Amino acid sequence: MHEPTTVPEPHALLLTGPGQPSRELVQSALVRLGYSVTTAESGIEAIGQFVPGRHELVITDLHLPDVGGLEVLRKVKHRSPDTSVVVLASNSEVNDVVQALRLGASDYVLTPITDASVIEHAIRRIAEARDLARENRAYREELEVRNRELHEHIELLQRDHEAGRQLQQHLLPRTPYDYPAGIQAEYRLLPSLYLSGDFIDYGLFGERFIAFYLVDVSGHGVSSALVTALIKHSIMHLLRERPLFSQLDTIDSDLIEILELINNELRGTHLDKHASMFVGVVDSRARQLHYAVAGQVPMPALVTEEGAHWLTGKGRPLGLFKTGGWEVRHCVLPVSWRLVACSDGVLELLKGDLLKREADLLAKINQSRGDLASLCSALKVDTAESFPDDITILTLRQN
Repeated sequence: MHEPTTVPEPHALLLTGPGQPSRELVQSALVRLGYSVTTAESGIEAIGQFVPGRHELVITDLHLPDVGGLEVLRKVKHRSPDTSVVVLASNSEVNDVVQALRLGASDYVLTPITDASVIEHAIRRIAEARDLARENRAYREELEVRNRELHEHIELLQRDHEAGRQLQQHLLPRTPYDYPAGIQAEYRLLPSLYLSGDFIDYGLFGERFIAFYLVDVSGHGVSSALVTALIKHSIMHLLRERPLFSQLDTIDSDLIEILELINNELRGTHLDKHASMFVGVVDSRARQLHYAVAGQVPMPALVTEEGAHWLTGKGRPLGLFKTGGWEVRHCVLPVSWRLVACSDGVLELLKGDLLKREADLLAKINQSRGDLASLCSALKVDTAESFPDDITILTLRQN
């Protein structure tokens, strides 16, 4: 049998001048919070007793009989930058408090202390910040491990690009694919190199929800293709952890969770990669489209009997910012409709500035009525020998 893991008792060093009335109150607060306390009455004594790696917390009075609290703070932070330091100061020592914070003090408490909750609150806040820092370090270590794994895959794919291309093709869904209620999903994905930074996927959830996404990772080649594999893996891992797109009242939050997940993954890989993404869910029973965009250019287009028009939406690309201002929008679907989503590489097939290219693309989508084969023919994607960027066109339709 394994013995239970014991959590080591945290140690604190308490430094106050002789006769400091707050000494016993602070020491009692530390003990109540589970600290083993070492006490000292002078700066020299405290510096001699301080042990880096053992003392997680130092509480020092700024007014000391010898070297002074600021000097103690300097020496502690020099020997152990991660050790948290709280300074005790009177109202007349405000300037010294400011200097202490500049030197790296975690907090300060004004003396005399009459309420133990004041010092306890400061200690708890520091402990929480320290725990969070440890969690962040563990998370960074995990990301570094995944980053190393990605680099290993990159080296492998550089030796055998064609094998990598076949693997990526294997990860893509079948096309075309028919779902209940007469909904069909279809796509064309043409990489500019052996491997593509574009990726799409779709699937049926329950009996009424069809979820899908199109993602365009910055750059080309092996690294971008590996990030698309990471994105699919992350989404599939999330789907294994809990059911997504199973309840109507959670559809919108599920879409945002997907964007937040991919955003955090890209920010953590340190590969200088970002991505645009269009993710949505068709509710076949209610005839409604739920969708969100993250830096998507061009916007998806909806084709109805009235013609083709761009969907509206906003949101920053993934991998660049901590939050992206993503929002879920809804669109009522008629009896017959077609949805067309393209990666920005499609715009490279057209001429003019961005506004003209988008206008020409919408015109071609309208002329083709959103039919994938007709649109590809109009854009000449089937006859071109090479492309300046990856080309992906995803269509969903219901007749």
